[in-house]
Amino acid sequence: MKRRVLVVDDDPLLCDWIELHLSREQVFVERAATGAEARTALERGGQDVVVLDLLLPDMRGSQLLAELRVRDPLLPVVVVTAANSIENAVECMRAGATDFVQKPLDRLRFVTTVCNAAEQGQLRRSLAASAEQRRQHDGLERLIGVSSALARAKDLLRRAAETDATLLLLGETGVGKEVAARAVHAESSRASRPFVAVNCGALPEQLIESELFGHERGAFTGASEARAGIFERAHTGVVFLDEIGELPLALQVKLLRVLQERVVTRVGGVKERNVDVRIIAATNRNPADERRAGRLRDDLYFRLNVLAVRLPALRDRAPDILPLAEHFLAHHAVSNGVAAPRLSAAARSALQAYPWPGNVRELQNAMERAVVLHPGRELALEDLSDDIVCHQFDQTPAPTLEARPSAPEAPAPRTIAPLDEEERRIVLRALEITGWNVVEAARQLGIGRATIYRKLHTWGLTQSPPTET
Repeated sequence: MKRRVLVVDDDPLLCDWIELHLSREQVFVERAATGAEARTALERGGQDVVVLDLLLPDMRGSQLLAELRVRDPLLPVVVVTAANSIENAVECMRAGATDFVQKPLDRLRFVTTVCNAAEQGQLRRSLAASAEQRRQHDGLERLIGVSSALARAKDLLRRAAETDATLLLLGETGVGKEVAARAVHAESSRASRPFVAVNCGALPEQLIESELFGHERGAFTGASEARAGIFERAHTGVVFLDEIGELPLALQVKLLRVLQERVVTRVGGVKERNVDVRIIAATNRNPADERRAGRLRDDLYFRLNVLAVRLPALRDRAPDILPLAEHFLAHHAVSNGVAAPRLSAAARSALQAYPWPGNVRELQNAMERAVVLHPGRELALEDLSDDIVCHQFDQTPAPTLEARPSAPEAPAPRTIAPLDEEERRIVLRALEITGWNVVEAARQLGIGRATIYRKLHTWGLTQSPPTET
């Protein structure tokens, strides 16, 4: 790939010399004799490195350097200075210059310095582009929704991403605490560093200490070799401690020391190891209740509660339900290589009415089920899960006594009713016998109440079944 260099110098002979030697290295040279010309060239962009003389006709080179650092912090600048101006060159290095060369220029040193700076610039831009891609993929845009409740939470998370402070995420199971933690990491200065997540409630108590802090060889039976713990493996990155309230009290003390001193000691060891990590903790419990019950140490809570963000339950962000549902349908359709189902009006209404006790995770699972079972078709109400169907019908007023249909007469012995008619007769008879108690009718028939609701919907008896004439 051909590199582009902007040479800012008013000496045409020196520029000719630079262009001659850089062109041999497949470097395209662009010239600017003044600071004003350099500004015009930089507006066009495309440069991989700037070679900047400190003595310009219309301004000081250090002034242009300061402008460059504001305009494009990733663009490398190689300063050209006279032998008697080394102090100025050093000042430029402190101000953000990548390197400097002295006049008269040595061909080998100059070409090497410029080419290395250009490669460094290209690497910086590549890393920055990768970080931006990660931010777009894993950042706060992953928290989909338009509700005011979500907007407030995202604003707090965005502020948290700008700092290195310990973060505590609160909220019910399934609201997306790990997604939020990963988003904060992706938006932070540690985005290119490790993100290590651990569920404190999922690890056996006897293994938690070793998993978090590591162990030395021979520390316990089976410890055949030394092993770094999570905090060491996440050095310079982020550790996400999910369900922090499940951590045993003895280990809460060790965690407190990590927060205070930024050091860990492996199990069976005595050496303290420095760790540079940001800690994000999460819990689905009420911290005040956990502290009163003695399951969460006060001192640990106060250390964790530097920044606290409560993620709203899905029922409290109703405008987000349908956008999330359509997002999950599209996502799982792509993952399974099928067409995404469409939501019917009845299905949309049911999704919005359902309280979602499992929050976003439950909605995601429901949409994955829909993709697997009904790819490419319109989702009717009866295609949704039993919980959603039952809730929708439970919100519908039961038919009045006058409206309840009488069981149809059995067909004459010499005739056989179609299967669907016989099924209808049996279900309606069971409902009549139980006083239209759907739960009891389902129990006696040995089927789920959602099945009855689906049948009633199919038969047009969703609201108020007509009386027989």
